[in-house]
Amino acid sequence: MNGLTKILPTCLCLVLLSACGTGLERAEGISPEGSSFDQSLYRGYVDLAKGEYAEGDYRDSDAFAERALVSGTAGGVEPEKIDARGLPADKINELTTARQLLVSALAEGAAEKMPVEAAQAQVAFDCWMQEQEENRQPDDIAGCRDGFMTAVAKLEDQPVAAAPAPAPAPAPLPGPWVVNFAFDRSELTPRARSVLTDMVNSAKKADFMTINVNGFTDLVGGNDYNDALSEARTRAVVDFLIESGVQKNKIVGASFGASRPVVPTQEPEERNRRVEIQLAR
Repeated sequence: MNGLTKILPTCLCLVLLSACGTGLERAEGISPEGSSFDQSLYRGYVDLAKGEYAEGDYRDSDAFAERALVSGTAGGVEPEKIDARGLPADKINELTTARQLLVSALAEGAAEKMPVEAAQAQVAFDCWMQEQEENRQPDDIAGCRDGFMTAVAKLEDQPVAAAPAPAPAPAPLPGPWVVNFAFDRSELTPRARSVLTDMVNSAKKADFMTINVNGFTDLVGGNDYNDALSEARTRAVVDFLIESGVQKNKIVGASFGASRPVVPTQEPEERNRRVEIQLAR
């Protein structure tokens, strides 16, 4: 064997080793971005890539380095699929069940709730897949499997977030108030003014949107007359409220004439000659 022949194999090995190390170098050369889960995946896959590279398994080193690179840039790396590796037939069911546990935990938000532990579980699962495919290092297989089981157990034991307490019900609004009027009159009586003063003071302490002011008459007289009289009574109350500092745009006035008597009698009845005031949200 001449000198050139002796040199070529050595050079070829060096070139191949350099090429095989490229994936790991590329992965280590980035600053990982994304969620805590993605960054934790990145670090875990880089460690796996280093371990395989140190053992001379450049194919798996590059595969883990690629998963690290994607985790640290784009994100969205899922646990390895069962058919991605040539697993021993008697191990497929166990690994399938393990992957289902992991996928279920991730679907339930483990990556957001416990990002470090979720990433540890995924990295350990992929490590278990790789070691089980090789099926020649029992201690390494057991180490990856045990790491997976420990991490998944933490995810399964995570406390269920308590449902937020319902917002307290708003305090009931005060009221309603009723002021009555003299027969055939729309002026506020001293008693009516006292009731309205109390009502305004209560309204200032309440959380309301509108004040509904509805005027009525008794059943004495014609409809047109009673409609006008109930409107005048409503206006008297509205004016009092505005003069007392209530915002005009919060007052909703309406008049109903003799259409809604409290006491159904054709005789003069004070309880029918009224204005009702109600706060509303």
